[in-house]
Amino acid sequence: MARRRLPPLKALPAFEEAARHLSFSAAARELNLTHGAISRQMKSLETHLGVRLFRRLNRRVELTDAGAAFLPATRTALDVVEASAARLSTATRQGPLVVSCLPTFMMRWLIPRLYDFNARHPAIDVRLSASSAPVDFAREGVDVAIRIGAGPWPDGVEAHAFMNEEIGPVCSPALAERGKLRRSADLGRHALLHTETRADAWADWLARVKTANIDAPKGQRFEHFYFLLEAAVAGLGVAVAPKPLVMEDLKLGRLVAPFGFVKSGRQYCLLYPTELAAIPKIRIFRAWIGKSR
Repeated sequence: MARRRLPPLKALPAFEEAARHLSFSAAARELNLTHGAISRQMKSLETHLGVRLFRRLNRRVELTDAGAAFLPATRTALDVVEASAARLSTATRQGPLVVSCLPTFMMRWLIPRLYDFNARHPAIDVRLSASSAPVDFAREGVDVAIRIGAGPWPDGVEAHAFMNEEIGPVCSPALAERGKLRRSADLGRHALLHTETRADAWADWLARVKTANIDAPKGQRFEHFYFLLEAAVAGLGVAVAPKPLVMEDLKLGRLVAPFGFVKSGRQYCLLYPTELAAIPKIRIFRAWIGKSR
């Protein structure tokens, strides 16, 4: 790898402040330096770049065209370093592990298993935040996020896939028996339940099991997966659900899956900034969740 030809890095904050105030004296006050120190740093930076960044006037300075062109890149570079340092500093401090998680997955899969994590790692305090939106780790103070998909994920984010998603129709035991659900074509006689958060669930499942002549869009719609599953438990119809969200209901006999489950092609992933991958609390949680299926 070729050696980097970087400018004097300690001069960059001085350049940004001098450009912001259009004054070496004001930049010196901001950075707790002398006017002479700022002037020398600007001279060193200009010598390295081979261009003048400032026009020196009486009691003030002005940016040259080269200085104005160099300023946005300098600010971006300093912002990136500052944000990365803040994330690293926050993550390495003793404190809770903040987990952003899909709401229904959190309620129906993660929370019932957290007792095991707490028992194994009592020194790590887990704080949960329900969200399905894209996560800004630094701004939101989040350490790790649980999301579902197949990528690609944002640059600078590691994705640890810990479970393949499987989906299938579920309904109350009484409805399955009364409706004689023996094969997928029998669904044509029943109300199909939908959720707005995954509107294509029925069409996806029907395509995967190669079943046609079912009016997939028909049936009642619910805003949230939690409401959808409660409607299925109440016998209002048949819903397509991810297996992890209904495992406890299946065990307790609140729901049945008359046709089993098939892989959806998506995965549950633990996301975290690449630069924080070796932080102990993140590494421990990643290892635990990979064994908790």
